[in-house]
Amino acid sequence: MSTSVTTTCRDLSKLLITAQTACRLLFQECFKAGIKNIFITETYRSQERQKYLYAQGRTRPGQIVTWTLSSNHSSRLAWDVAVGPPQSLYDVTLLNRIGAIARKLGITWGGDWVGTLTDLTLKLRKVGLFLKVKSLKEK
Repeated sequence: MSTSVTTTCRDLSKLLITAQTACRLLFQECFKAGIKNIFITETYRSQERQKYLYAQGRTRPGQIVTWTLSSNHSSRLAWDVAVGPPQSLYDVTLLNRIGAIARKLGITWGGDWVGTLTDLTLKLRKVGLFLKVKSLKEK
């Protein structure tokens, strides 16, 4: 059964197992740091959905929401997060704290990317994972 390009996948199990584990570890570390109101807004994204999102603000009405046709979401290595109440959905201060925690875990945070549009994306590095859990390192 095919999913519509307008449907957002928030299912953590759709990511690669290493990305699932990294995401869970990030949430655990955020919780320890007192950040308890973050949630996943998107995990896996089909190439068709990526093309649909890329067209937004370019050939389709709306604001630009992605900067690439080749997303790590389609590789099952990336997930997006947002902030729940009482903060605003994209609270920059809190996202910066989450990004710092991700960085310590070896997770790449979109807020560190130069010239891109997102502070929301977190992804695993493709070459070697630098997670605290040694058994997760890929060779």
